[in-house]
Amino acid sequence: MLVWLTPLIVLAVVATAVTAKLLVRRRAPEGGFFTDLTRSAGSLSVIGTMFAVMLAFVILFALQSFARAREGASIEAVALTEQNSVARILPAAAGGRLRGDLVCYGRAVVHDEWPAMRDDRTSELTEAWVDRLHADFAAAAPGDARQEAAFAQWFDQEAQRRDGRRARLAEAAPTLPAPLWFALGIGAVLTLTYMVVQADPRESRRIQALPIACVSALVTAGLLVVFFLDRPYAGEHGSISPAEMTRTLARIDIGVQAPCDERGNPL
Repeated sequence: MLVWLTPLIVLAVVATAVTAKLLVRRRAPEGGFFTDLTRSAGSLSVIGTMFAVMLAFVILFALQSFARAREGASIEAVALTEQNSVARILPAAAGGRLRGDLVCYGRAVVHDEWPAMRDDRTSELTEAWVDRLHADFAAAAPGDARQEAAFAQWFDQEAQRRDGRRARLAEAAPTLPAPLWFALGIGAVLTLTYMVVQADPRESRRIQALPIACVSALVTAGLLVVFFLDRPYAGEHGSISPAEMTRTLARIDIGVQAPCDERGNPL
């Protein structure tokens, strides 16, 4: 969702809710439709509280998913840095190939897999560099005890990189199921509808419009927050960007003969 579209959506919902209440106010009898205002206010309080609690839990769930996606990207980038350090210890030829593969992997993540995640896809290019990393590491042979220790450390960092990437990819698809969105929609509609039918012609238009304008703005903003958090790689302002991987590339892409172009495509 485009950033500029968010305030327009909020304003549209607020305008619709206020207009609906003022139209109902024109047709409402003196004192409103409810004979017991205390009971009607209590009913609205129950409906509003139930919706607010449900929305709060959904926002918390979506925020945790967003945090897992960010953490996975960070873990992957840190592991790549550590793998590059390990590759420096390995025999020169094998280590050079591995360092080049790591650079190409990082470039593919930034330029190919990140855009793909917006559509809930993985990158075949990134997968190809993973396979090449495995093949080049399998072909390497340690020459001394220090390099043997580096081999063991490589496996640990490779597991970290793999787990970080899996966590990142797992959160690419929206995690909130359709029934939950349906429940949120029902809660929002019921809350605003109940406020609309509480219209009372004895009060001024401004007094009648202000409460429903505030509530409709908060309800809409809350739903938009959930929508944003449920799509962490949408490419909008505040979305998760490949900043960590970009910083990693700035550290490891120094004096490396990478077998790929700047976007990770094989040469």
